[in-house]
Amino acid sequence: MKIILGVCIQFGLSWFEVNTLLIPMHLQDLKHWVLAKLYLQNWTLEVYDSLHHESPHNYNVREELECMPKFIPMLADRISLFEFKIRNPLGTYPIPVNIMQDIPRQENG
Repeated sequence: MKIILGVCIQFGLSWFEVNTLLIPMHLQDLKHWVLAKLYLQNWTLEVYDSLHHESPHNYNVREELECMPKFIPMLADRISLFEFKIRNPLGTYPIPVNIMQDIPRQENG
């Protein structure tokens, strides 16, 4: 919660002061990093994955991110962020997750 409030990060801003968050995420089972981009205006999460999207990998990425669409709104609710960043309750819990397709990819697999 200190991170969300901007207290424990040097030069950090609280979620109340920004509209977009970049969240680097390590997918433990895949031993791979992805970047999640959270839009606080419409409460959507975009995931940028540099590996080629093949069915098993895509499924595994979604499976590892499964808690985020539920966890983020619970944190936001806990600190009363929704009073400042309006949401449609039906449209933001769980928040939509889009794995972005048309992005540059690693050549080394």
